[in-house]
Amino acid sequence: MTSRKKSFFEFWRSKEERRALLQRTDKLKLSPSQLSRLLGDSGVRAELQNARFAPLLPPVGTEVFRRFTPASLEEIKKERRKDKEVSEEDLLKPTSDLEAGKPLPFFYGDPPTELLNTPLEDLDPFYQSQKTFIVLSKGNIIHRFNADPSCYQLSPFSLLRTGAIKILIHSLFSLFIMLTVLINCAMMMMAVSPEWSEIAEYVFIAIYVFEAIIKIVARGFCVGNFTFLRDPWNSLDVVIIITACLTVFVDLGSISVLRFLKIMAITPGLRTTVGTLVQSVKRLANVIIVTVFFLSVFAAIGLQLFMGNLRQKCVINLFGNMSTNGSDFQEFTNNPEYQYFEPNHYDALLCGNSSFSRSCPEGFTCLKAGRNPNYGFTNYDSFSWAFLAMFRLMTQDYWEDLAHQIMAVGGKIYLIYLVVVLFLGSFYLLSLFMATIAMATAEHSEASVAEAKRREEEITEILQALKKCEEDESEVSDKKDSPPQRKNSAAEIKNHKQEHAAIEGFKEEHRSCPPCCFSFVDHFLKWNCCGCWRWLKQRLYTFVMDPFFDLGIIICLIINIIFLSMEHYPMMVEFYHVLSIGHLVFTAIFTVEMILKIIALDPYGYFQVGWNIFDSIIVIVSLAELILVDVAGLYMLCSVILMRVIRLAKWWPSFNMLLRIMRNSVGALRNLTLVLVIMVVFFSVAGMQLFRRSYTDCVCRISTDCSLPRWHMADLFHAFLVVFRILCGEWIETMWDCMEVSGQTTCLIFFIMVLVIGKLLVLSLFMALLLANVAAPDKEEGGNKQRVIINRIRRALNCGHGTERTGPEKVKNEEDNKKEYLALTLVTSDQPVSECDDVPKVQKKKDNKNHDGNTPENCCCDKCYQCCSFLDIDTSRGKWRVWTNFRRCCLSIVEHSFFEAFIIVIVLLSCIALVYNNILLENHQVMKVVLNYAELVFACVFVVEMILKMVAFGFKRYFTNKWCWVEFAVVIVSLISVTSSMLGYASLTSIKCVRALRTVSFFAGTRVVVDVLLSIIPSLLDMLLVVLVAWLIFSILGVNLFAGKFYYCYNETSEEIIPPEWINNYTECYMLIEEGYTELRWRNQVFNYDNVNAGYLSLLQVTFKGAMDIMYAAVDSTEVESQPGYEKNLYMYLYFIGFIITSFFVFNFFIRGFINTINQLRHKFGGKHVFLTEGQKNLYRIKKKRFFNNKPQTPVPRPQNKVQACVFDLVIRPCFEIFMFVIICISVVALMVETDDQNMEKPLILYWIQFILIVIFTIESILKIIAFGRRYFKDAWNILDFVLVIGSIVGLFLADAMEHYLGTPALFSVIRLVRVLRILPLIPGTEGIRSLFGALVMALPALFNIGLLLFIIMFTFSVFGMSNFAYVKKAAMIDDLINFEMIWSSMTCMFIITTGTGWGGLLYPIMVRPPDCDPGIENPGTSVRGNCGNPTLGVVFFSSYTAISLLLVVSMYIAIILEIFDMNAEDSSEPLSEDDLQMFYNTWKTFDPDDSQCIQYSKLSEFCDTLKDPLRIPKPNTMKLIHMDLPLLPGDKIYYLDILPALTAQVFGDSGQVDALKANMEEKFKAKNTSQVSYEPISSTLRRKREEVAAAVIQRAYRKWRLATREGTEGQISQLNGDGKETEIEPAR
Repeated sequence: MTSRKKSFFEFWRSKEERRALLQRTDKLKLSPSQLSRLLGDSGVRAELQNARFAPLLPPVGTEVFRRFTPASLEEIKKERRKDKEVSEEDLLKPTSDLEAGKPLPFFYGDPPTELLNTPLEDLDPFYQSQKTFIVLSKGNIIHRFNADPSCYQLSPFSLLRTGAIKILIHSLFSLFIMLTVLINCAMMMMAVSPEWSEIAEYVFIAIYVFEAIIKIVARGFCVGNFTFLRDPWNSLDVVIIITACLTVFVDLGSISVLRFLKIMAITPGLRTTVGTLVQSVKRLANVIIVTVFFLSVFAAIGLQLFMGNLRQKCVINLFGNMSTNGSDFQEFTNNPEYQYFEPNHYDALLCGNSSFSRSCPEGFTCLKAGRNPNYGFTNYDSFSWAFLAMFRLMTQDYWEDLAHQIMAVGGKIYLIYLVVVLFLGSFYLLSLFMATIAMATAEHSEASVAEAKRREEEITEILQALKKCEEDESEVSDKKDSPPQRKNSAAEIKNHKQEHAAIEGFKEEHRSCPPCCFSFVDHFLKWNCCGCWRWLKQRLYTFVMDPFFDLGIIICLIINIIFLSMEHYPMMVEFYHVLSIGHLVFTAIFTVEMILKIIALDPYGYFQVGWNIFDSIIVIVSLAELILVDVAGLYMLCSVILMRVIRLAKWWPSFNMLLRIMRNSVGALRNLTLVLVIMVVFFSVAGMQLFRRSYTDCVCRISTDCSLPRWHMADLFHAFLVVFRILCGEWIETMWDCMEVSGQTTCLIFFIMVLVIGKLLVLSLFMALLLANVAAPDKEEGGNKQRVIINRIRRALNCGHGTERTGPEKVKNEEDNKKEYLALTLVTSDQPVSECDDVPKVQKKKDNKNHDGNTPENCCCDKCYQCCSFLDIDTSRGKWRVWTNFRRCCLSIVEHSFFEAFIIVIVLLSCIALVYNNILLENHQVMKVVLNYAELVFACVFVVEMILKMVAFGFKRYFTNKWCWVEFAVVIVSLISVTSSMLGYASLTSIKCVRALRTVSFFAGTRVVVDVLLSIIPSLLDMLLVVLVAWLIFSILGVNLFAGKFYYCYNETSEEIIPPEWINNYTECYMLIEEGYTELRWRNQVFNYDNVNAGYLSLLQVTFKGAMDIMYAAVDSTEVESQPGYEKNLYMYLYFIGFIITSFFVFNFFIRGFINTINQLRHKFGGKHVFLTEGQKNLYRIKKKRFFNNKPQTPVPRPQNKVQACVFDLVIRPCFEIFMFVIICISVVALMVETDDQNMEKPLILYWIQFILIVIFTIESILKIIAFGRRYFKDAWNILDFVLVIGSIVGLFLADAMEHYLGTPALFSVIRLVRVLRILPLIPGTEGIRSLFGALVMALPALFNIGLLLFIIMFTFSVFGMSNFAYVKKAAMIDDLINFEMIWSSMTCMFIITTGTGWGGLLYPIMVRPPDCDPGIENPGTSVRGNCGNPTLGVVFFSSYTAISLLLVVSMYIAIILEIFDMNAEDSSEPLSEDDLQMFYNTWKTFDPDDSQCIQYSKLSEFCDTLKDPLRIPKPNTMKLIHMDLPLLPGDKIYYLDILPALTAQVFGDSGQVDALKANMEEKFKAKNTSQVSYEPISSTLRRKREEVAAAVIQRAYRKWRLATREGTEGQISQLNGDGKETEIEPAR
């Protein structure tokens, strides 16, 4: 029975258990005495005879390791002859524990030293009958070799082959090859090869040939298992040698970079990691198919919509002077001099001729001219280019520029197309990749855990067997040794021996160093000089171990961090001196701390703690900085001092977890990290080798001054930067440059390979870190120390107030004093922190008992009544009864459905009113007046609603409901907005956008998501603080490196930076300004590192793909107030690389905490889906039940009419389906082959092809309608075909009308692409794809809830941006299409930010201050003046929206990933899938064409062999089928309801699910089967076999009896003829 796979959270919750198991298993081992007894004691073997590993153990009394001799080879040949007589079903299989490359299992013990590196007989029972032998190398690693003569000449016993084997498996040989490869790779990374490089190349080739010869001699070439070419990694050696030899004669380019891969081939751990990655790639097959399918469909849609549109440019008007000659017109329009270019843009301005597209400036006309944007590589002119554009959208690389181009030529309506592509192509498909990689990682982890569990069980079995045998022996000895004294003395001696052995073993294990080392430690690292010194050590130990000492250090650390964060530019001299003195003081404090701890703990004890080592390094570096303060070039020591911030992780568990995750990448996951590093270096060298000459020779194609761009591959460092940028997801721009200088094919293949392989490795590392068994930091010590500190402070405060506790308080205080010094082992997280959470529930129950459904609750809480007794009035009698009746009336009003509907309408109207508050409102005064009155009405309605609810619910209930708080905030905001509008304060009116948030409370799904996010926020705040501290290190480092260095002298007229050869620094620039060069300005970058806050903002932009301008300013920086130079400080790129790598781990830490919080919520609420409402959960269960309904499709009965029967036989034939499959493919290809530059005949040919295809599809529909009748419309695929046929016919005749009214005739062509979905059911083996689509369908409710909340927040922020940033200066990304002027443009900006890109381009214009903007400029059509933004408001606006949208987008990803995990677990829990049952039924129809539900018993073997996995039982299967004991019907027939459950039980094992499957199928069949045919069995296959065997035995006995009778008669006759006597012969029985 296959084990059920775990869901995501089941796997997540078992992390600690898995980690503990792996740690426990690593420590398990057997002592030498136990091993010797296991191998030599027959009693132990008898106890272990049923163990799994029992067949692997050698017989008792025989040698475990036997040399491989000619006699061994002869024995193998005998075994092979015996195996030929054994059936295939009884053959053994290789043992996984004895695979080549693995260490020897523990129960074999260590082999004798003389048997190492010597051919031995194989230990695996499977290979004992094969021609193989093993050799054990150092570390007991198994190496398996073929016993056939190597190269048909060298037997395993030849000295040459034996020597080659010893060389091959020796560690020095591997080390020599590794060094050779590393040196060779280092030489390939040189920009200029030395003179002796040619000689070195010959040496390398000779070494590689020598290695191959050694391997071939030792293993053989290719014949047989375990030979040279049977290892795929050796094929790499062959390729390397052949290419290296050919390179001597022919230039093969960069093929030599394949030698980098030998590093992975040599290292066993890397080979295993690569094998695991290959297995995960196999799992990605279905995801890749879905991805290609999606991209192809949307590429074809884009081809039909935008073909040739991106060539539409603004061309200067002809004025009627141009000649009518077509060639002159073409030459004129294609000339860039007559096209409109915006400043600092390389491509002409795109435009469109529709009403929604961009219009050209005055004097220009929109024409189709020139090439496409981005060197002509961004277009939809053919399917291949459209596919590349879709792939770019899926990876979200610079997609905002593509969206800008599409909206310019087609209009903003096509943003819907981009949103759909981004959602399906990016969010969904990326979630599929991540989920699949996560499942592969989880399965690999589960396999490791299963292996560890199996090892633990084996050792447990061995120990139990040994213990039982010892007990038996002790019982026997007890009987012999009757005197009790002897018995006790023997037991005591035995115990003493065991204790002594254990102590000696412990000493040997922990004293692995030479004795001289321990002598050195005892004399020099353990300071026990005299009694006074020991007294001082004891006092200092008490002092430094006191919790208040740690508290003081923490306070000093925090103050030191604050001092480090206060550095800025420009900084006063006095302030600089204060910071310097503070730095000296803190250095002294931490130095004294180190000295005190060294004295208290001794150097030996001090350096046993990792944190103490880290502290000492920081102190030593700090002292070195003070000593070498005047030495130039040592400014990087400041960055080491910043590591002092990391010391907070010692007391901060969340920060400690982040460091553990980073350490795990170079610890447990070092092989995966190393593979990623090797691939980065490999692709860097390959890129340099491939494109270095192209960049240097053809650089003028991409640069106006013929200088290399910033991103190129002319040297190794820049090639590494390009590869690293590709791994970060930015690949398209550098690929355009590469394709322009080096050709399209090579660059496209290279960049796609780097992107796909790199992203696969990065995602694998990310998921491995996320699902890794990282040990949680110990919170007990820090928690107990905190309690000690709090208790002491509390006692001090009590003493200060002069109070003394007595009674129970005193006893409790004394207990706390005792607990301060107890061991830190009793702290658990299961105890509730507070009991306040239960109070509202209890109070609510009490309140519900006191009133019925129409009785209002108390207005105030109990404390209010206690404090203000005049409020406690009996409202049930007297004049206050009117108040009660009034509240009841208000309660009836607010709880009425009409009132709720009325409020919903008012809120929606208020949201619509917010839409019209745009820049066009000033031109429509009537609309403005209407909106002002509407604002007043809305405010009044909201105030009345608030008053009614306060009266009806009371203050207590009203202000304890978070949604009432939202309503209260909306009322306050409305009143402030109306009041400020009346008083003329326009700046406060923008807060009215908060009204849109009221819509959140109207939808149950959004309320659920908000509840989840509010529950998550407290834990996320801790993680956010950790992220801020991690970023603080880089922000302070950035201030130290770049403060005051981003300034430059700028020419505003030419809009260029002055070269440093002309102006060198700030002084020279100002001298020229004073001389009258007013066009010059000394400017600073908008995003800089002049202080820590500015550094945070810059780092935030780097995080969201906006790092280019900041990185360019950093690498061009020189000195403070100096003019920057082009890449003067090139290696400052490493600063940003370090930050991006750290952000990778920070994001992993964030996701880990997010999932952990979701897990706690699921566990707390007891639900499976936290993002679903109760109604959606019920709907989810129904969908899941339908999706996993294992019911095969009901076949359509064959018609009785002969004509219909003939048509029916035609359409159900497989050849008909194959024909339609081909026709659909031709239809799709016909849509894909269209190009923009096609000739006049091609559209006509394609038209007639489409016409013929439409006729074929129409005929297909007609035939199926004739064959199936009304059942045709019961199939969803048939309905889809019918609708598409009707649409195709309509589109064929109304194409001109479509072009006239809709602007494009491609609508029906796009609709026809839907038919490609029919291909999926026709392709075999698509159950994995069905599961992926099912995961999307199942996740849609959660995605809808999250997406709806995201849309509401996006709308709210869009309205706010429209109110505050509508008039900012158009710069960077803000232009006539993307801006905050109208609601759709504003939402476009918000959607761009949601995808994590374009952040800096939208914020830059808002950050601009005078004189770069004009605060007094007039904006046409409005009274608002100025085009400057509000930097503070802009930063808060964009940062808050980025945080909220990131949280929601991450929730979307996790929702899909969790659903895929659950679907996978659900699939594994089902005995059979729907596709398996359908496959069974289709195969059955071929053996039962008459639909009799039975087949002949003689066909059963062929039928089971014809089935596909997992139900297939391949031949020979006769004995298996007999033992299945299938019932036989009259006529030797088999009933299909008996076969299917039997096959299921055979494959998956007996379970209740199989019985339920059989009962379900029988019930459905009996309901549909109306015939009276008997299906009662008369026999079974096993009984029939027994009958046949019995009959054979009877026949054989009968033949023997007849033969004996015949022989007896003949003997009697002969005897009568001989002597005349008759002898009676008894016949043989």
